[in-house]
Amino acid sequence: MAFRIKKFSGRSQRTTLILLTLIATALIAGSISVIRYRQTTSPVQTINYSEAYAIAETGAAASVLVENDSLIVKRSDGTVSKTTVTGEAFRQTIVELFRKNGVPVEFASTQPTLIATVFIYSWPVLVVLLLGLVGWRVHATVNGRGGSFSLADHSGKQGATFADVAGVDEAKAELSETIEFLRDPIRFGRLGGRAPRGILLYGPPGTGKTLLARAAAGEAGVPFLSVSGSSFQEKFAGVGAARARRLFARARKLSPCIIFIDEIDALGRQRGRGNDSGSADQDQTLNQLLIEMDGFDQSSSIVVIGSTNRPDVLDQALTRPGRFDREIMVNLADLRGREAILKVHARNIPLDDELDLNWIARGTPGFSGADLANLLNEAAIAATRDDSDSVARTHIEIARDRILMGAAREGFMMDEDERYATAVHEAGHVAVGLAVKNGDPIHKVSILPRGRALGVTQSLPERDRLMKKREYLEDQIAVLLGGRAAEQVVLDTMTAGASNDIERAVEIARKMVGEFGMSPLGPIYLGDSQSEYQSQSLLDRADDASNQIINAQLVRAREVVTSQQNSIARLVKLLLERDTVEADDIRHCFESPLALSA
Repeated sequence: MAFRIKKFSGRSQRTTLILLTLIATALIAGSISVIRYRQTTSPVQTINYSEAYAIAETGAAASVLVENDSLIVKRSDGTVSKTTVTGEAFRQTIVELFRKNGVPVEFASTQPTLIATVFIYSWPVLVVLLLGLVGWRVHATVNGRGGSFSLADHSGKQGATFADVAGVDEAKAELSETIEFLRDPIRFGRLGGRAPRGILLYGPPGTGKTLLARAAAGEAGVPFLSVSGSSFQEKFAGVGAARARRLFARARKLSPCIIFIDEIDALGRQRGRGNDSGSADQDQTLNQLLIEMDGFDQSSSIVVIGSTNRPDVLDQALTRPGRFDREIMVNLADLRGREAILKVHARNIPLDDELDLNWIARGTPGFSGADLANLLNEAAIAATRDDSDSVARTHIEIARDRILMGAAREGFMMDEDERYATAVHEAGHVAVGLAVKNGDPIHKVSILPRGRALGVTQSLPERDRLMKKREYLEDQIAVLLGGRAAEQVVLDTMTAGASNDIERAVEIARKMVGEFGMSPLGPIYLGDSQSEYQSQSLLDRADDASNQIINAQLVRAREVVTSQQNSIARLVKLLLERDTVEADDIRHCFESPLALSA
C-alpha cells in the first residue's frame, strides 16, 4: 500500500515548468523570426508626397502597395520608397495616377495575420500562466506540499533488513519487538499493554541509527513513512506546523504504521532559545509535533522513530514518556560487534584466506560501523591498485594507516635537519610509550608526512577500555609529552611540532581536574566554563592543578628519554633509513625498556 501526492509531486512541477518554458521559447523564437524577416527585406526610403507624385507621373514604379495611410512604391531597379498620405482625396488622386500609367496597385488587408494575432494575444496568456505558477507554488509550499517535503510509503522497499544490521543487538531487539507489536497488537495487548508512542535512537555518528530504521522498513509489514527533521523548515512561517499536521493525518489513515524522522534534533531543539521570528516558527513546529504525538488515540497503532546525534539539545517535553517512551542508545560496537559488522560489509569483497576478521576487529577499537565499512572499502581500493585478486593483510594495514594517520604526502620533501628532528621527536614518543605500564602497545612509528603531521607514532589498544583509570590517563599524557622531552634532552631545543601533543595533553589534564575529580581539588565539575556558579578562584586553582599534572608527566618523560638515549639513537637511525618502523624492529631497538615508576 503506497500513497504519494501526485498532483503536487516534484515530477508534475518539473513537467509544468518544461511545458511553459517550451511555450515561451516558441513565442520568443516566432517574434525573433518576424523581426529578422522584416529586417532582411529591402531597405525602405522615406519620400514626401511631391516625390511620390512625380514618380506616379513618370510611371517609373514597378508596383504600389497601399497600407492604410501609407504608400509603398517599388521601382524597377528594386529600390523601395514609402510615403504617408493622410487625406483620402489626395490618396485617391495619386493612386489613380499610378493606375493610369500602368503601374499595378495593391491594397493590403487591414486584418492582422495569424502570426500577428498569436503574437498579440499570447503574451498576456503567458503572463497569466506564469503568475498562476508562482501562486500555485506559494500555495503548495505554505500547505506543506512544496519544497523537499514528500511523504512516501517505503514498506518492503528498502534494501536493508535486520540481517544487514550487526553490532547493535539491543537496539535491534527493541525495534523487532515494536514491529511485532504492530503486526499483532492483540497478542501484546491482551494484558493491557500498548505499543510505545515513540522510539528515540541516539548515539555517535556512524553507529547505524539510520540503517536500523531502514531495516525496520524492510522488516515491517505496515506502512513506513520517512521524513527528515530539516524538511519541516521552510522560508514561509507556519509551513513546519502544517507539514507536521499533514504527516500525522496521513499516518492516522494508514494506521498501523511507522513514522521515521531522521535527524530529529533539527526539529525538536529546546524552545525559547531566541526572540527572533525563525526561533518562534521552529517553536511552533515543535509544539505541533508535541500535540500530534500526545493526541494519539489509544487504539491507533502509530509509532514514531527518531534518530539524532545530539539528544542533549532535544526539548524535555519531546523526550518525556508518552511521546518518546523508549530511548535506545546505539553505541560503538565492542570486539564481537566489530567482527560481526566486518562480516556484513565483507560479503561482496574477496578476502585473502589468511586474513582474519577478528584480527581487524582487535586493531580497530573505537571504530564505528561507518568507519569499518570505510576501512574495508579503502583496503579494496588498495588491493585494486596492486592488481591483487583479494584483500590481504597488507591492504588492511594501508587502509588503517590512511584512516588513522592520514594520506602520505609522497611528494613532500623535508630538509635533513627537519627529518632528524622529527625522528627524535617520534622516538621520544616511542621510548615513553614502551616504558609506561598502563599505556597502549606501540604498533608503528613513521616520519613520512601524513595529513598535517610530519611524523606519527601509532598505538593500538589491546582491548576496549570502558573505564579509564587515573594511571592510564597520566601515562597517556606522559607519552604525548615524550616528543617534547626528547627535543629538550637530545636536541637541546624545542620545536613547534609538539603543539598538537601539548593541546591533547592539556585537554586530558583539564578533564582529570574539572570532570573526573582526579586532583587534590577533589570531585569538582567545570564542564561549563560559563556557569555563574563557578568562582574565578576555583578556575585559577583548577588551572594550577592541570599545570601540575602536565609538568609532573613532562618530568617523567624526560627521565625516560635521558635513560634511553642509546635506544632512541638506534631508532632514530633506523627511521632515517626506512621512514617507517614496525613494532618488531622497535622492540629490537629498545632491548630492555625502563619500567616507568608511577
